[in-house]
Amino acid sequence: MFIVSNSVCANFSKESAPEDTLNSSAGMWHPKMFYVIYPDFSLRFILPHEPEQSGVYNLFFISKESGETLLLDTIKDNKRCVTQFSLKSIYDVILLYNNGKYVRHNDVLFEDSAEVDMRNLNIQPLDSVSKLWKTMRSFDCAITDRESDRDDMTVSDFIIKGYALSLMEGSPWNPSWEWRPTVGARGTNAITKRCAYDGYFEIDVEDDTEQTFRARATLHYNEEFKITSCCGVFLVMRGVGAARKDPQ
Repeated sequence: MFIVSNSVCANFSKESAPEDTLNSSAGMWHPKMFYVIYPDFSLRFILPHEPEQSGVYNLFFISKESGETLLLDTIKDNKRCVTQFSLKSIYDVILLYNNGKYVRHNDVLFEDSAEVDMRNLNIQPLDSVSKLWKTMRSFDCAITDRESDRDDMTVSDFIIKGYALSLMEGSPWNPSWEWRPTVGARGTNAITKRCAYDGYFEIDVEDDTEQTFRARATLHYNEEFKITSCCGVFLVMRGVGAARKDPQ
């Protein structure tokens, strides 16, 4: 599992990172949606089409109050720590592409079930600021070795990438445990996979249909919600006894 951290620093650069933190999945990723789901709120980001098709590098946030740049997670003691966002606070949302170009949606109020449509925003050119952003971790950056086999190879254009993490304190992620969440997507066909030890999963679906996403893990409630066939998912799972509003 993962430890809650209120220290939400994104200054984890490629220059300072251990070599094994720089691994990322091969190929370019072109998600249409991005889902951020916490126990007490959910957000949906509708992403634009990128004409150059370089692929999405990451989605992150800049606090209007502090000016701090926030990834969805930070790294502490070689573990992923969930970033704690403040509801009713305002953030700028940055969608960064692999070529350093980006889309910026200013002044987004974080509230439960908010939908942020970024499709009509202009793609900004590579600049000195986005070059700095590219030194931060990519969304699929690995902090531990990930098991790989032929079943994990992506072969279609409809790829779901994401993380299933936990807010339960005092339970560090340990590869010898069987906590690792199992996630699945059901559209035309059903696909189920075990998350990697850092919470990462990648699901390659066969066609462009709506999917029913499911996740389950020991000592956590099962999760189920609808997603598109090509998207990003950042899921913070609900420990037993915790409440969550269903995503809208």
